[in-house]
Amino acid sequence: MKITSIRAFPLYASFARQYGGADKVPPSMLAPANHFRLVPRTGQHATIITIQSDSGHIGIGEAFGLPHAQPTASLVEDVLAPALLGQTVGTPADMLAPLYAFFVALGHTRGPSMEALSGIDIALWDLLARQADKPLAEYLGGAVGPVDTYVSPVPYLDTPEQSVQYARAFVEQGFKAVKLKIGRGVGTDMAHIAAVRDAIGRGVRLMLDANCAYGVGEAIELARALKPLDIAWLEEPIRPDSPEELAQVRRQCPVPIACGENEFSPASFEALARAGATDVLMPNITRAGGVSGMLEIDRICARHGVALSPHGVGSCIGVAAAVHVACAAPAFAVYEANLLPNTLRSDLPLAPMPLLDGKYLPTRRPGHGCDLDWELLASYDIRAAKVRQEPA
Repeated sequence: MKITSIRAFPLYASFARQYGGADKVPPSMLAPANHFRLVPRTGQHATIITIQSDSGHIGIGEAFGLPHAQPTASLVEDVLAPALLGQTVGTPADMLAPLYAFFVALGHTRGPSMEALSGIDIALWDLLARQADKPLAEYLGGAVGPVDTYVSPVPYLDTPEQSVQYARAFVEQGFKAVKLKIGRGVGTDMAHIAAVRDAIGRGVRLMLDANCAYGVGEAIELARALKPLDIAWLEEPIRPDSPEELAQVRRQCPVPIACGENEFSPASFEALARAGATDVLMPNITRAGGVSGMLEIDRICARHGVALSPHGVGSCIGVAAAVHVACAAPAFAVYEANLLPNTLRSDLPLAPMPLLDGKYLPTRRPGHGCDLDWELLASYDIRAAKVRQEPA
């Protein structure tokens, strides 16, 4: 089986389109977390990748799109596709190892280059599983079954009462675990955290995500204040690029630490685990090496006694692939069901994956099972939109 075609589709689904005008978009959508205060989040982004073989099968992958999908699409079509066309499809990690080494030699160890490789890896695994007529989970040696989730996010809202209302709505939908965005100062954070914890009760797990808002001292201050509140984990309290500093926070933190959504290689996850910096590793399959990367990170988790809880931001393709890998990953604990409105997740698949009583129910169709509405996808394509806007 040889590769005959590789294509990339940079997608942008604006909140203005979803809400019927820019003036109708809720402020909490534009700045749902700490890192969007300076650069507002105006919509959802993803790069969809297709790989076709001479057998006629097509695999579909996704590269992480934020803050813009165009860079990964260009790298896929202009750099990676020419190197892969005509190759026999084998083990994806082996196929992509020379291209990984190429990017590393250029200093591209993070960012769009790694995300482009991740998307291609997902597409190759999907292609192999479809060729074998097996669900991806089974092709990887696992079994298709319900996948436990926690729901996110309760975004930045003005008052604790609003956060309570938002969190309660999730619990009423059947979720047994909820994640609250924090990072607005210890005092403000604690007011929202305490109110949400009291409202949802101790029977519902409460996760916190600071999105790198704090320095070491403030993170420790916050963590100590959390001790009586039965917090499941504190995610990314500081910047993710110093395992030693994060380990310092963890040593003085009475609640578990989680991190990893901003890492790009198994080596980075190994460094976090080896430093004793975390209790939970959170790779995003669309940026941390695809299916191959997540399987390797699962092995890292098993070696160090750390839980695997994949990051859930992305389109329906990334979600479907991650859920199937979760079914085959021994260290898997819980998956993030990110419910920030995203038409690339909810409307793009021909048959959305059910999310019932806090569990994703992956399909038994071949591959990751997510087939797309290609006509709708074309309406989100950034390049097509630019062509439509050009004057005659």
